[in-house]
Amino acid sequence: MAEADVQSREQCKAITEDGERCSRQARDDGFCYQHDESDPTVSDSQATQEEERAERTDETAERERETRKSESREAVDMTAEEKTDPEETNADADTEQEEIAGILAIRKAVQSTAGELIGHEFDGVSEITPTDDGWRAVVEVVERRAVPDTQDIIGRYEIELDTDATVHGYRRLDRYRRGDTAEFE
Repeated sequence: MAEADVQSREQCKAITEDGERCSRQARDDGFCYQHDESDPTVSDSQATQEEERAERTDETAERERETRKSESREAVDMTAEEKTDPEETNADADTEQEEIAGILAIRKAVQSTAGELIGHEFDGVSEITPTDDGWRAVVEVVERRAVPDTQDIIGRYEIELDTDATVHGYRRLDRYRRGDTAEFE
């Protein structure tokens, strides 16, 4: 109890306008330079309760920090084999690599032929999807240049390819101004 009295004398016992205890250091009379006996005060029992609450909060925060530290150490100590089944990972990775390689090959074929095939400057590939007979790619070409470039007329074309990346046909899907994105949002 003597320790609580020492601590309560160290902190001003006045209550501030927002209802909290003043955090300034107290003088011998128990008040800081800004407060005096005419200010509302915290009783000794309230001061003790506040200090106990602050200690509990500090202890809880310390426990949470320790828990986070131990969890992060456990995560670091875990090996890759413990996290995943290596047989499943390798099988999935091989399949995914083959699919990615196929899409990249189609993309390269479409990029190299789209401008010449359609007769306009190639701008980009916006979609590549597999179909029953091969692949479907949607490309964008600049059909008319303008200043500023946000007024360029862009044509979206669908190109059909077989599994060997041989083009079997194309068609225009639509046109839009480069700056008009409302339709795609």
